[in-house]
Amino acid sequence: MTASSNYTTLAAWPLAICKALEAKAIDPDPLLKIASLNRSKLIEQPDGRVDISLMTQFWQAVATKSQDPSFGLSVAKFVQPMHFRALGMLMLTDTNLESAIIKLGLYSDLVSNSVTTSVEHTPELIGLCFEHIANVDIHPMAIDSFFATITALCKQLGASNDLIHCVELKRPLPKSTTAWQQCFNSTVTFSAPRDCLWIKRERLANANTMGDEKLAAFNESVVVDYITNMNTSQISIKVKNLIRVALENGEPSIESIAKQLNMSERSLRRRLKEECISYREILKDTRMELATHYLTNTGLPITQVSHKLGFTDTSNFSRAFTRWFNQTPSQFRNESTDPN
Repeated sequence: MTASSNYTTLAAWPLAICKALEAKAIDPDPLLKIASLNRSKLIEQPDGRVDISLMTQFWQAVATKSQDPSFGLSVAKFVQPMHFRALGMLMLTDTNLESAIIKLGLYSDLVSNSVTTSVEHTPELIGLCFEHIANVDIHPMAIDSFFATITALCKQLGASNDLIHCVELKRPLPKSTTAWQQCFNSTVTFSAPRDCLWIKRERLANANTMGDEKLAAFNESVVVDYITNMNTSQISIKVKNLIRVALENGEPSIESIAKQLNMSERSLRRRLKEECISYREILKDTRMELATHYLTNTGLPITQVSHKLGFTDTSNFSRAFTRWFNQTPSQFRNESTDPN
């Protein structure tokens, strides 16, 4: 069953939920019906897309029937890399698991474009982070199941059991947090500002990806083609995701971003104009968001924050930040961390 809106997820995802329901002796078909979904049609079109509003209705029906707030975690047992189609194969064939996690964040629209995904780095950690999109309702179980699935897939590939450093979830604090703590084997923070899975980089070192450069390149081309052929009215979101990934290597040009989207610069400028935004505005907005995050939520030195935002030197970053917020990065950090 394909979707009619801009925000969708793979049809393979509700099929995995159906298997998790059946494992708990719950018939999924009445719950699918509540969300106007048909299991036979989903099976016929595993590469199809499902409207995220229907998925959220399905999740709500699952939550009501199961009476288990942690049910989403159990779905991970029924998801394999092939469910992510070419993206799953890219993860298996990439040079290493850390690179695979980065590409999962970069190309997460293939799985679902209903959140804005970013991949963040510290010397010890890599974070797969979700920012919710205004007016797009995502059920907390959907986030639980995705994070649990990524954790399970990494462990299947040989990552250590203590892979996860911590988990940040926007969902409210449940009566019992045991299921989440057992699933991730780490600290889980609820009612957080955003959803983020923080992975220990050193624990990824022993994972067993195939490391087939040519096959990985082919799989990546398939992923890019798939995403390009999706409904791309929200091209600005894709540009923002690509900018976030590229910034640590310097300020990305519109030419480089267009190339990653398999578009000409002219076509990209036209598409952005249709959304009443420019590339420079997206670049500035992305830098502003990341700057406030790093200064507020991390202890990174300002020189390192400057580098992560793609500035050539700290003075350029400081001037830009002062122009944006009418105060220096140091002043902003002091005020945001001042307990008084």
